[in-house]
Amino acid sequence: MYNKNPFTGRLTPATAVHIPTKAVGPVSVEAPAIRYTPGTTFPKQQLGSRPSVPEFLMKKMKVFQAHNSLPIHLKGGPMDKVLFGTTLVLCAAGLAGCFHFYYEMAFPPKKD
Repeated sequence: MYNKNPFTGRLTPATAVHIPTKAVGPVSVEAPAIRYTPGTTFPKQQLGSRPSVPEFLMKKMKVFQAHNSLPIHLKGGPMDKVLFGTTLVLCAAGLAGCFHFYYEMAFPPKKD
């Protein structure tokens, strides 16, 4: 609990811990009733059903949800393999560049 200091207007921690002196009665388990703003109207029924999923999207979903040994990032076909391989090569080149930079900074070339 916090107390508001009337002089400074700031919140300060309470000085003592407040312990209840008597048992609290039974607590209501049910949630309070929802109160809506007067004049709120609700539809009597749903207007129409949800649209169906397009056929091309259903085919894609079936391909990606198929139980096979392929990881999700390779299920898109040969183009995914090319993109994944390119990503690995670029990561390796970047890592090699980092280590080359560290070596150059740790052992600078000698000046004659």
